Amino acid sequence: MSRKPSSSLFAALALGASIGLLLPALIVGGLFIGLREAQVAEQALQRDLDAKLDVLASSLPELLWNLDAVAAREVVSAIVKSPEVVRVSVSDASQGLPFIENHMPERRRGKTLTGERDILRGATRIGHIQIEIDDHLSTTAVMRQRWLYGATVGGQLLASLALVLWLLNSRLFRPLRELGDFANDLGEGRFSAKLAHTRQDEIGLLGGHLEHMRDALQQQFEAQRHLIDRLRGMAETVPGVVYQLRLAVNGEFSFAYVSEAVREYFLLGSAELSRSAAPWFERIHPDDRALVRDSLLASARNLSPWQQEFRTPLADGGERWLYGNAIAQREADGSVLWHGFLTDISRQRRDALELERYRHHLEELVEARTAALAEATQAAQAASLAKSAFLANMSHEIRTPMNAIIGLTYLAQSDTIEPEQQLRLQKVANAAEHLLSVINNVLDFPKIEAGKLSLERREFTVDQVLDNIANMTTQAAAAKRLRVETDIAPELRGRPLIGDPQRISEVLLNFAGNAVKFTERGFVRLQVRLEPARQEGTGLGLRFEVIDSGIGIAPEAQSRLFRDFEQADSSTTRRYGGTGLGLAICRRLAELMGGQVGVESTLGGGSCFWFALDVEAPAQPPVAPVPAPRLHSARERLADLVQRQPCRILLAEDNPVNQEVAVALIGSAGLVVDVAADGQQAVDMVKTGHYALVLMDVQMPVMDGLDATRAIRALPEGAQLPILAMTANAFDEERQRCLDAGMDDHVAKPVVAEQLFATLHDWLSGARKTLKGRPATP
Repeated sequence: MSRKPSSSLFAALALGASIGLLLPALIVGGLFIGLREAQVAEQALQRDLDAKLDVLASSLPELLWNLDAVAAREVVSAIVKSPEVVRVSVSDASQGLPFIENHMPERRRGKTLTGERDILRGATRIGHIQIEIDDHLSTTAVMRQRWLYGATVGGQLLASLALVLWLLNSRLFRPLRELGDFANDLGEGRFSAKLAHTRQDEIGLLGGHLEHMRDALQQQFEAQRHLIDRLRGMAETVPGVVYQLRLAVNGEFSFAYVSEAVREYFLLGSAELSRSAAPWFERIHPDDRALVRDSLLASARNLSPWQQEFRTPLADGGERWLYGNAIAQREADGSVLWHGFLTDISRQRRDALELERYRHHLEELVEARTAALAEATQAAQAASLAKSAFLANMSHEIRTPMNAIIGLTYLAQSDTIEPEQQLRLQKVANAAEHLLSVINNVLDFPKIEAGKLSLERREFTVDQVLDNIANMTTQAAAAKRLRVETDIAPELRGRPLIGDPQRISEVLLNFAGNAVKFTERGFVRLQVRLEPARQEGTGLGLRFEVIDSGIGIAPEAQSRLFRDFEQADSSTTRRYGGTGLGLAICRRLAELMGGQVGVESTLGGGSCFWFALDVEAPAQPPVAPVPAPRLHSARERLADLVQRQPCRILLAEDNPVNQEVAVALIGSAGLVVDVAADGQQAVDMVKTGHYALVLMDVQMPVMDGLDATRAIRALPEGAQLPILAMTANAFDEERQRCLDAGMDDHVAKPVVAEQLFATLHDWLSGARKTLKGRPATP
């Protein structure tokens, strides 16, 4: 038990008493002296000025009447001898000029007080007196009194406070510290500690209680130690290994107790296993290791008894069979503790296997070889079907809740103006987009492996590709204060090219996403250069580069980057996340397009991921039409269209959360949305309502979206009605099924808000029109 540093109660009390007693006394006394003595000094200065004016007013009339300047100057000089007098002016009323003027500006060191008086002879005004005096001396006297008061009062209070604190320290705090040291000794198991006390007050009684507690604890400790020794002796004599295995709330296994027999079975010591059970799992046969761990986790979930047979390898190359049996219980901290034992059942297993081998050897040999061929054929066929069904189901089951997460996060961001909430919602949106990227990689990888991924050939420009990548990464980069730059070779700007811009964007977006993820400061630059074509007659050679100022990659790790399910360093998975599939998919996409990918990097000096491929270039670049001015976002364009042309659309969706998300998203653009909970309701509502468009989910109860689309196309109202599929199954096969059933377009879940708004704008504005018509049969 370690003692933690703590603040001193004595110091806190001394400081508090000093501040609580000394400062109020000094402040109150200072204010009192400052206010009262200042007023007294000012009044005394005014009285002195009045007295001087009286002296001059009584002494000068005869002298001024007789024009006796010498005598008058002597009278004025007597007044000027006072150190506070700054100026004395005596003027003659008949001439209006100063008769006597004494001015000493060097005495002006503070504020001045001016007094005036007429000189009268009888009732006749014969002159005028003006005196200015300085208050510096009086102010200095007041300050001297303040300091004298502060020194006197402060010294008395400090002396009193020192006496009080000395008494407190000797009578209270020092004994408390001794008691604390004694209690700490008890906590660390030093029961031989003594407490010297002879006082009979409360602290003395407390010390006596602590000594009594020491004696009781020592007795209990000795009793428990003897009991543990007896139990340990019993455990060491039991055949097999007696143990207590703990599963912590963080998922880590460790042995709370294990008998020394574990060394015979696993060549491990009990002290080593008390820290972690990982070495124990390593000594289990590799084929049984996962089975043991999974069975333990199942027992922990259900708190059911654990019973398992497994193997451990022997030093001579053989195997030892062990049987584990334990009872699980939940601890107060949430961990699970198993109490059980391990026994050697190798002989029983060998005997049973030997008997079984003699009985069924020949029969099993023939049946096994015959069945193996049939099972291998069936397994291959079933695996292929199960894989396709599993991936399709996983696409739907994962993307459906992701649609709610991304949609509701988008709506919450639109409604929230608080920066802190915006930041938190942005983190949710970033995490959802990252999860969606991982899901897409996992679902796309088998398709690429099987060679079923098709490429498009359509016109594009590198300006559009890089601008889209920059726009999609700007928000994540801005959250880390990174600059996103684009650098396009002049000869490529605006030049039409033929290729698959979607797959090119996927590769570059993965590179750019990794650049933002692994860069803490600086920049991410997207650039493209023209280079010689790798094959004769293929057109133009392009080299895309994504350059960052991030953490860089060690040379020995670069060769592993583009392998399946690998990363440069396994620690990046824990720190930054990822499946290790992204770059592998980039490599496969590049090879599918006849290109190459690579990396140039130094550890700590940033990275450059490049993608080189050949594209076709039209001989005569078509003149691009001048686009009409557009509003800033797809939602604004859609809202402007709805304001000019109000319309109503129908949403066929059975999931309540997806209904809420879609209605809120579409409603934010001003559209009126009616909701049908299944396909049959959608058909009935089309019969009775006037809708401009239908958003149709595929998997719904009563009637699915495909049958509902066929039924709507059979109606007069539905022949030319745009029907857009909204499904969480993003596979091309599902998209084709929707189009074959009579739908016009496909919007994948989770829905990207701007993509949905843009699609709705195109269909509602008439930019795209349905060509389905009424099918021949419903």
